[in-house]
Amino acid sequence: MSNDWVTRQTLLQRAKNQDDQQAWEEFISYYKSFIKALIYKLKFAGTDTEDLTQLILLNLWKTLANYDKEKASFRNWMGTVIRNTTFNYYRKQSNIAKREQEGVAAFLEQTPESELDDLIEREWKTYISELALKKMKELFSGKAIEVFELSLQGMSSEEIGVKLDLKKDSVYVLKNRVKKKFMEEVRALVTELEY
Repeated sequence: MSNDWVTRQTLLQRAKNQDDQQAWEEFISYYKSFIKALIYKLKFAGTDTEDLTQLILLNLWKTLANYDKEKASFRNWMGTVIRNTTFNYYRKQSNIAKREQEGVAAFLEQTPESELDDLIEREWKTYISELALKKMKELFSGKAIEVFELSLQGMSSEEIGVKLDLKKDSVYVLKNRVKKKFMEEVRALVTELEY
């Protein structure tokens, strides 16, 4: 295994140390886009999305040392911090009309916590899949990636073969080769990013 893998594998433990700037920067590189996607799904479309993202990252930084994996999975704990920070941010906004117009506070107040948790879970899985697919595009090229992406869209092997001018057996081989690596990458990312 490379040193890079060991470094990422212990990222959350390293990021708990508020003096480890490199670990925190790596943490931000992994989680910032997930946070922004989740903010969007929480119906936040304000012009100050970046401010809210920074506030969430600050709250994560302040409370990460208190995270206990025995009490909650990391993604659930992080989702709670994101949800609560977003809710508190909107409650503190001075322009109530703007807040009501955008509907974030109402959405957060009216949506049961279990639905918000489900939303966070779905977004997390999508985020992990996107990271894994990005890695597949680095590992594979050409028709292998095309075959895999078309299979994800629900196309049959026969349809893919016709579309890409490949034999059915070749489609199966390419699809399974990429799928195997994709699943390995998903498992590695879950281990890296969830503890």
